Order: sequence, then C-alpha cells, then structure tokens
Amino acid sequence: MARAASASSKPRKGGGKKKKVVAAFDALQSQKAALHGEYSKSKKTKSTYSGYLDRARDIIADVVEKRRAEAKTAQGLSDGIDTDLLAVALNGKPNKLSATALELCVTQKCVVEGLSKSTAEGLHGAWANYWDGLPGGKYAGAYKYDEETNTLTGCPARAPEVQALLKSVKNKSRVKGEAATRRHAEATTIEDMRAMMGWSKGLCSAEDLVKFKPKDLEELLLFLKHAMMRGFLPSGYCLWTRNFELCQLQERDLKANAKGPAPYYLPVLKVHLENRKGWQNKQGYDGPLESEYLYLECNHYDIYDQKDTPEICMRSNFMRWRKIYRQRLGREFEPDDYAFPYIAPNGVIHPKRQMSHDLVQDYINEFARGAGIEKIFTTHQGDKYRFMFAAIGKRWSLTIIRWWGGWAEGEQVDTLMRYLMDSLQSYESGHGDALNPHRLQADKSFMGDHDALQAPSIAEFRLLSEQILTKLDNVSLSTPSNTHPTSSTAATTTTATTTPNSPGPSLIPGNSLGGSTPPIPPDQNQPAIHPTATIPIPGVLIPGVGRDASAWRRAIDQWYFGDNKVGLKPLKDWPLHYYTGAMRLVTGTLYSNRKLLAMEYER
Repeated sequence: MARAASASSKPRKGGGKKKKVVAAFDALQSQKAALHGEYSKSKKTKSTYSGYLDRARDIIADVVEKRRAEAKTAQGLSDGIDTDLLAVALNGKPNKLSATALELCVTQKCVVEGLSKSTAEGLHGAWANYWDGLPGGKYAGAYKYDEETNTLTGCPARAPEVQALLKSVKNKSRVKGEAATRRHAEATTIEDMRAMMGWSKGLCSAEDLVKFKPKDLEELLLFLKHAMMRGFLPSGYCLWTRNFELCQLQERDLKANAKGPAPYYLPVLKVHLENRKGWQNKQGYDGPLESEYLYLECNHYDIYDQKDTPEICMRSNFMRWRKIYRQRLGREFEPDDYAFPYIAPNGVIHPKRQMSHDLVQDYINEFARGAGIEKIFTTHQGDKYRFMFAAIGKRWSLTIIRWWGGWAEGEQVDTLMRYLMDSLQSYESGHGDALNPHRLQADKSFMGDHDALQAPSIAEFRLLSEQILTKLDNVSLSTPSNTHPTSSTAATTTTATTTPNSPGPSLIPGNSLGGSTPPIPPDQNQPAIHPTATIPIPGVLIPGVGRDASAWRRAIDQWYFGDNKVGLKPLKDWPLHYYTGAMRLVTGTLYSNRKLLAMEYER
C-alpha cells in the first residue's frame, strides 16, 4: 500500500505542465469558417467577386420589375417563367431559375452591352465561388436538377446551358470581321457632353423641365429620365466619378445651399464623396476634417457655377434636378435619400433605393444614340479636359488633378502621369488634322497656345461676319412675317409642332437652335405602360418590407403606425383617393395586402 501511494504521488510526465484546453465543436467550426472566409481569396479578388454579385442582382431586379409591369398589360406574360421565383434566384440558396438568371446576366453584359469574354468569366467565377461556399457543400460540384421531385444539387454556374453560353461568348470573341468586332468602351469628352445635353434640351428646355406638367404616365417617365440624367451626366463629368460611385451619393453627403468664403459669398454646392476609392487608400486618411474650408485631408468638393461651359456645369444642372425631385417627392429630403434614386415603372420615386449601375448605363447609351454618337460610354474624361482642353488660363496643374481625382500620394501617381503625358504626346505628335485650315500647331507650344493667343486676322473677321449674316437670314426666313421670333405666338406655334414619333406637344417646347425637334428613339429596355396607367400623387407610396422573417411585422406597423422615416402616414388613415380610382394601379395592391394582413392579425 505504501509503495502504491508513493507511486501515485509521482509527478506526471511533462514536468507538471497544464493540459491545453480543446475548443468545443461549434467553436472549432466557427474558427474554421472565419479562417476560410478571410484567407481563401485575396481581398482584391473578394472585392471583385462582390462587385460581380451586386451587379448581377441589380440586373435581375430590373428584369423582374419590367416583367411585373408587363404582366399588368392586356397581353400579360406567356413564357411560363415564375417571376417571383426569378426574383430570388440569386439570393441565398439557388432554385431552378438560378442558372437562367446567370444566363440573363451574361447576355446583358456581353451581348447587349458588348463587353468582352473576361466579363462573362468574371460573372461565372464569382457565382461559382458563391454557390460552392454555401454551408453543407450541397451546391458545389456538378449541377443536377430533378423536375419530378423539384430538387437541385450542385452549382448552377456549372449547368450545361450556362457552360454552352460561356463557350459561345468565347467563340464570338475569337471571330474576326466587322460583325463580331467588340464595341470598345470609351471615355466621354466635352464634345460628347455638349451633343447629349443639347439633344435632351431640344426635347425639353431647362425652363420647361421645372414647369412641366405631364399629361400621362408615359410622359412623366420620359420627363423624369431627362431631368435626372441632365443632373447625372454633368455631375459625373465634373467629379470624375465612376457611375456606381455617383449612384451612392446621398443627401447626407450634400450641402445644397452653401455660400463660398468672403468677400464674394458665391453660391456653392458642397459634395462629400465618402465612397471614392482613392481617398480611402490615402495614407493617414481618417475621415473628413471638421473645418468647412480645409481641403488638404478630406474628400470634400466645392462646386461653383461654370457659366462658360453649361453642358458640364454640375451645380446648375444638379440643382434643377433636385428641385424637380423635391416636387415629385412631396416632402423635404432626408439624410438617407439618394441623390439619384430608383424610379419605378409606375412613376413612383423610391428615395431610399439608389438607381442601379446597369440602368444608368442604359440611359447613357440612349442619350448617346439620341445625339447621334456611336460610342459605348463607361467613364468620363474630365481629367484630360482639365489638363489639356480647358480654356487658356483655366487648365489645372497635375497637383490639382491628382487631388480632385482622389489619387492618394505615392499611389498610382506614375500611372496618372503616364496617362496624361501619353495623351499630350499623342495630341502633339499626331497630324491627322493636317488639312484643317484652322489647325493649331500643338508641337510648337502647349496645346498650340501661341496660335490661340494671336490677334484675329481680317480674313477671320470676314468669315465671322459671313456666318453671322447667314444665321440672321435663316432666322428671318423661318419666322412668320407678322410674328416676332420671341413672341408668345411663335413659341406656341413651335410648341404645337410635333412629329409622328414625338412625345406630344406638352413635352416639346421647341428647339432653341431652330429647326424641327429630333424624335426620341424607341427604348427597347423600357417596360410596357398599362393603357389605364396614371400619374402617381407626389409623395404617396408604400415602401417594401423585404422578405425576411420579420417582414410581416413591418407590414403591420405600416398599417397601424406608418413610417415617419419616409413620411408614410398610417395606412388605416389613408384617404380613399390614395389607393382607389386612378391610384389603384400604383398603391392598390400593396394597400390591400397590408389591410388583409392586419385583419388576420386582429382575428
């Protein structure tokens, strides 16, 4: 017994070290998932994939919106596709339409927009990675869908129809010849801006945008599109933003009625680009400074009027859109209202939902076609304009350009310099305009300034006089002898002039440059308008409640309490004309749904 006791009292092997605690099963699983989520892909790859996922969901959301609008028409839908199922095909677990949804996205980007096979490969890779990574591994590997049991296994990105589409896109990119030439995306120049803004103004002048009262829903949608894009295009050109960055601009990022410093106190629009990538990478960046006039370490921009170049004047065009937006909204702006919101096919503005990147691209393409420009625009060329092509005395230094464009110090400066210097060298060494009688000798001085600063010659004065006299003769010939060109009678006559393709006399105030107003090209991407559709009452809308488990509670709250954040009065207290008669197609269905849910809740 003594020997046994002595043996049991000996220290354990390892010098008495404590035994390491082993984590529980759930904790180990959680740590494994965290490790995989953080280090399975690089940050850049994850960011790229996230962008592909977001853009694909935006495309499907637009497709679903248009399908639901088309379903309300007399013809309806007859393709057998479940729109509600398509709406959630890219959210969470896949369903039988997830592969179809991915095909639609690839088709939109690579066929409609003419992007390259790398876009198709990016979309495919992002969604394969997303579905492969869902818990349980059920949606990884080879794809299989059983119609009889309605069960799906494997990754929809590996479905045979998706693989066939990817192969077609790759084959298309290899085909030579004019029919398969890729439409390269180009930057927007100031000449392009002048043409697009001029085309839009020919349809509705700046004054008529503010005073316009549409007679039906089709005119309202057209009017809102032109008003918003006339604010969007100059804003992007002025701030040099990517389209998706500008779509994220909210009321909290703006000071619309600010004043500049003493002694002039000029009106200024203050813009804070919180989501600009370059500023977030800037060394030492920790958010904006508090001083109103300190700009060295913050991404705040003061936007003044640019009266000499109205086609790219952000402040005047944006403030005009803002006034129209406020009128249609029927209330004051709130901090989380988007500056460029989503406008539904029924004419209702959803201020809490931003306009999608793909819808913006559709609008830009439409404006380019209307102006007769055969380009695909994705970016703005404001930096090159400010460095090279602005008027003498108004060109910017590289220091200003680097700051304004959001390039962090030490980051991509060599790329910026090479881009601008290569552009300048190409301009100076190119001689394709050698036959131009007014050609500037850009190889003799910066941008040919020595020519531009010379006094005009007698020959140039004579040419100018002839052009002025020709313009005056044309005006006198096109104006009735008994009517002054600026009289109200002439304006009325011009306004009533329409063409078979024009939107109607109430939208066309006449072209201030003379001549007939160009017709609006048909927009194949716009949803069909219900024959009895009407203009919605400003400010009257019922926000969505989502699809999660708490959605029904938010719907009940809308019925009993409304929503002060969006100016929604309790639905139970709504006047009859808010959801019946002409407004039935705008709010009637949602109102009935909320009412039925409240009745069941009380029961």
